[in-house]
Amino acid sequence: MITCDSIGAIGPKELDVISAEPAVVGRFLARVALMELISTGAELIALSCTFCVDSIASEQILEGVYVEAQTVYPDPQGITVLTTEKNFPTRQTGVGITCVGIARGNSLRVGLTQAGDIVVALGRPKVGIEVSLDDPENADLLKLMELLKIQGVRDITPAGSRGILYEAEAIARSSNLRLSLENTCENFLNESAGPATAVVFACTPEAYGVVEKRLQPLIFIGTLKSKEKMR
Repeated sequence: MITCDSIGAIGPKELDVISAEPAVVGRFLARVALMELISTGAELIALSCTFCVDSIASEQILEGVYVEAQTVYPDPQGITVLTTEKNFPTRQTGVGITCVGIARGNSLRVGLTQAGDIVVALGRPKVGIEVSLDDPENADLLKLMELLKIQGVRDITPAGSRGILYEAEAIARSSNLRLSLENTCENFLNESAGPATAVVFACTPEAYGVVEKRLQPLIFIGTLKSKEKMR
């Protein structure tokens, strides 16, 4: 499994649109790609960081990458390949990351959703200056790992700039199902979730009761039905 993410114009440089500490940039950069990876059931085996900034800024951002990656891998320094801009001064932050993982045996969690499952978002969609590192309304790696342990939780996908409704419909398509939308707040469902401040998942109604007791905030989106029953 291969996942990737990038961040631009957010950081400590003079032309950045949003000012942020380099380590915070690194943590959100790693968080998005790692959440995408482990939500498929894969184990991290390699990180590739492509930083379009100087080596000093890169080192500071990389510290954040390592802090976040240690949530799922004990020694991320040992599996990281890094490239930085060495020829020219940079005035705006641009960084990218690629995660490589392996889903072993029956651990792959893709296309597991069934008709009758419900679709839910964990976390609130936020972007830009709304986002902070320790916001309790954010989805994060620890919440995602807890979600993965709950029996009856099926496909999981982090939400980003396309919003939680887009990801809910993608889960439906991956199992050849249709989403019966039961949340009428469509503008909210289409808002950008920025650096994966929310994750969307399908689960059985019984599993939803367990999730509700362990993890918050939750947004009920709708129910998955077979295409035949939607006609």
